[in-house]
Amino acid sequence: MRVALKAGVWLVCLSPLAKLFYGFWTDDLTANPISYVTNELGQTTLRLLLLSLALTPLRILFGWGWQMPLRRLLGLFAFFYVCLHLSVWVVLDHFFDWREMGADIVKRPYITVGMLAFTLLVPLTATSTTGMIKRLGAARWRRLHRLVYAAAVAGCLHFIWLAKKVRPDPWVYAAILALLLGIRVWDSARRFARRRDHLLGSSAMDSTARLLVFLVLLLTGCAGVTPRAPGPPDAAAPTRHVLPNGVVVISQEHRASDIVAVQLWLRVGGRDEAPAELGLSHYLEHMLFKGTPTRPPGSIDTEIEGLGGNSNAFTSYDFTHYDLVVPLSGLRAAAALLADIAVNAAFVPAELESEKKVVFEEMNLTEDDPERFLQRRLTEAAYPAHPYGRPLLGTREFVKNLTRETLNAYYKKHYVPANMVLVVVGAVTPAQARDVAAETFGRLTGPAPVRPAVGPPTRRGAPQDVRRSERQAYLGIAWHAAPTGNTDIYAVDLLTYILGDGPSSRLNQVLREQRGLVQTIDASYIPRQLSGLVSVTARLDAKNFDAAEAAVREIVRRVRDEGVTSAERERAITTAESSYAFDIETVEGLAKAYGQAETTWTLQDEVHYLERVRRVSAEQIRAAARTYFGDDNYVRVRFLPEGAR
Repeated sequence: MRVALKAGVWLVCLSPLAKLFYGFWTDDLTANPISYVTNELGQTTLRLLLLSLALTPLRILFGWGWQMPLRRLLGLFAFFYVCLHLSVWVVLDHFFDWREMGADIVKRPYITVGMLAFTLLVPLTATSTTGMIKRLGAARWRRLHRLVYAAAVAGCLHFIWLAKKVRPDPWVYAAILALLLGIRVWDSARRFARRRDHLLGSSAMDSTARLLVFLVLLLTGCAGVTPRAPGPPDAAAPTRHVLPNGVVVISQEHRASDIVAVQLWLRVGGRDEAPAELGLSHYLEHMLFKGTPTRPPGSIDTEIEGLGGNSNAFTSYDFTHYDLVVPLSGLRAAAALLADIAVNAAFVPAELESEKKVVFEEMNLTEDDPERFLQRRLTEAAYPAHPYGRPLLGTREFVKNLTRETLNAYYKKHYVPANMVLVVVGAVTPAQARDVAAETFGRLTGPAPVRPAVGPPTRRGAPQDVRRSERQAYLGIAWHAAPTGNTDIYAVDLLTYILGDGPSSRLNQVLREQRGLVQTIDASYIPRQLSGLVSVTARLDAKNFDAAEAAVREIVRRVRDEGVTSAERERAITTAESSYAFDIETVEGLAKAYGQAETTWTLQDEVHYLERVRRVSAEQIRAAARTYFGDDNYVRVRFLPEGAR
């Protein structure tokens, strides 16, 4: 759907240009084609710019979120058309007469503000890539991109002065812009008032204290200094409450829009499966939305759509989670739905059988994608005698022979209240969230959870060479690293960014830019509950296998011996802040952060993640490299093209 939506945006945005080409082809560009083309390109720029500015107000007013990923695309198309608009003026109006154009810019106000609008859009376009967002950091990037409002104001003034008062359409654009800006100002005032009321609500505060707090808030709002990256949105911290039956309820008020994320997390995943149960955690993820005794097959999807929401689910080695995002009015219905599927899944035989084809196709997709399959083989090699090394999807033979009885027995054993975490984040108070949780999940009953005792991994597997049909070779290297709950995770996180996140990282600079040994190379860190895993993966020519592996070891050895620079540490912290800010930008993302923290480490650790990352020193990063990244404690997997030696 996202691909189709973006394709539709491309078609809509390119249609004005197609219209002009058609007019040129049919000689139908009016009696004054230069003026007509200039006007059409300028108006298209304004329309796209205003449309991109309207997406956030739509989220504020109606709680919609599906349109937000389109902002940058619409903004880039607006810049594309303003470049064409300017090109017509430069080439056709003045034919590169720079002196005359300079005089026009100085003497004619409408051209002056038009050039100002174009100039303001240039840095916004240049920084509209994911890489630039990471380099600038989320807070600085947002501050810079507020210039788009100034550019829109200048664009409207340009059109008004150009057209004088003869035509109404420039004023229509100005009115639309004023409305959009008014919505943003109203929302900012509303959030400011909410924060002020939160601070001033205590009856113990006298009038002097209230005045002082108000002045502090006012000065803070006017100050130019902004924290480098936000923590969780809104001033309030998340609350944690345990129902009498053991269900943990985590909630946080988040008023960016009138929607709410309602997520069910289970402390059960691939690591809890016995050898004869491989893939059951993942198969349950597929089956729970297929129906209960009171919700027949197909009705759950219809119910979610009727609420105006969407659903998702995910299985890990440490947890399984089910995700609903709905308007505020659908909060109780969403919680009731999750409570129902949590203990009353029907596992209709026909649905059970049809879903096997879906799982088989998921297996095919994993095996056909060399990068995804490389990660899987790396994980298997890193944990050869541990549950983390088993395939989450199970095996084809096991899934083929899976029965309802086997699946239901696993479900009844692990899907019990004391294994459940309900996370509610959105336009709802903690008290409202607790009331809804008590009404829905508070009624559930079940035995005490039985989680198999699993220790940390004790050994690694042997190197693996895998023949593949692709013509490109792939290299994967992985080290065991700090698990969640270990204070080393912050240093390992930063070290991973320094080694292989983005073009400026050490691995990219040395292996790709300087030595040309790889086409792509990245480092990633997955801090699971029992053992973290840092992996370095690269796409390269098979002839460079040995040189690339030796270069990775050399870079890691230099970090162990010499440490990292202060500039690298600062850049890694900025990247961590930016990544975290984008992860928790939505109610869904924030709820996921809290749910994963509760099921794999602690909620408090998650809340304090950024401040602890910022305190990590360069020496601590070096110590982490010495602890986990040795020359002889890694595993290696290579994908060799057919015919390669």
